[in-house]
Amino acid sequence: MTAPVAEDLFPWNDPDFQNDPYPWYDRARAASPVHQTDEYTYVLTRYDDVMHYAKLPIMSIRESEKVANPTPWSAFDNTVLSKDPPEHASARRLFSRWFTPKLIKEWVEYTKEALDDVLAKYERGTVIDGHYDLGVIPTHITMARVLDLEPGDPEPLFWALWDAMLIQATDPQPGTREKSIKGLEYIFDRTANLLHEKAANPGTGLADELLRSHMDGKISWREVLENVVNFYMSGAPNPAYLVGSGLEVFAKRPDVMRDFRDKPEIRERVVNEVARMNPVELIITRFPTEDVEIRGVKIPAGSRLKFPIGAVNRDPEVFPNPGEFDYNRPIDASRNLTFGLGTHACAGQLIARAEVQHIFTVVAEQFDSVEIAAEPERVRTDRLVAFKTQPLILH
Repeated sequence: MTAPVAEDLFPWNDPDFQNDPYPWYDRARAASPVHQTDEYTYVLTRYDDVMHYAKLPIMSIRESEKVANPTPWSAFDNTVLSKDPPEHASARRLFSRWFTPKLIKEWVEYTKEALDDVLAKYERGTVIDGHYDLGVIPTHITMARVLDLEPGDPEPLFWALWDAMLIQATDPQPGTREKSIKGLEYIFDRTANLLHEKAANPGTGLADELLRSHMDGKISWREVLENVVNFYMSGAPNPAYLVGSGLEVFAKRPDVMRDFRDKPEIRERVVNEVARMNPVELIITRFPTEDVEIRGVKIPAGSRLKFPIGAVNRDPEVFPNPGEFDYNRPIDASRNLTFGLGTHACAGQLIARAEVQHIFTVVAEQFDSVEIAAEPERVRTDRLVAFKTQPLILH
């Protein structure tokens, strides 16, 4: 059996699709849950399929020769972003001990300090950018402190990373490659300068440990640079988007903010539900190294498999009333793909969840309500989403 080919089920560049892909996902899940969109690309939209097949050892994260289209993201070939087992485990060991539950409690103290500084300058009842001021700044400063690097101004870093990642869209617009390369050059040059300063003035952070491993001949300079870029530049975007999305929930559902304040036992579930409904990276892609058959559809080795996170996170067979914010869903029964899955689950998801929960706690405990001051502006591709502005008022 072959899958029907029909690109119109997933009009990746259509603004209506990008703003609200869920009606398309619902149609695809019902009509063609394993759907072929071109000669080598298949899209899976059902939770059970993705949770099973995406974790198989044959599912490589590395683009196959069959669909090879070299992108600037080869810049991260020496990180966990581009490695399959067993090399993936070796790459992860370079930093895994820095993100244990015990240490994360220490790192979140940095988040607390940074957020306190932001709120000390804030006048209650005035407009604040929820995503940037309450999300990006504290989480970027936290990761900079973990690395023991100067935080600098996070805004140009955030948007340089956004530009760099635009190339990951399914059908990038003209000029995207050039824009992506420019963004990558900026963040790599900025990080290399920080590392050279760090080598001259050693400290006690994760960046120092990686530099010592390089000096001992255990890893290359390129491995140091790529890993530090990965953490320094990406420590803020994912948790910051969840912060902004959760503050929207607080504004629209005052009962959730009240419960978050009054019932500490439900806080983890609230964060999990915010994550389920608001993924930042919208598609997981894998390349099977062997032929595989899914729901009777034969998929050749080397094909591209796309797993839309929003489709999986809102599969009604797993999440009743999937478009409804319901923090009463048991966590064990509501695992979602927002932080990835299997071997390639986000290495920083524990610290991200802890940061988000802390920021929500401070807002809920120090303020009575959150008001949306103006319609937030989001920027999107089929692959990514971010707040450009999010004007809020904290009362």
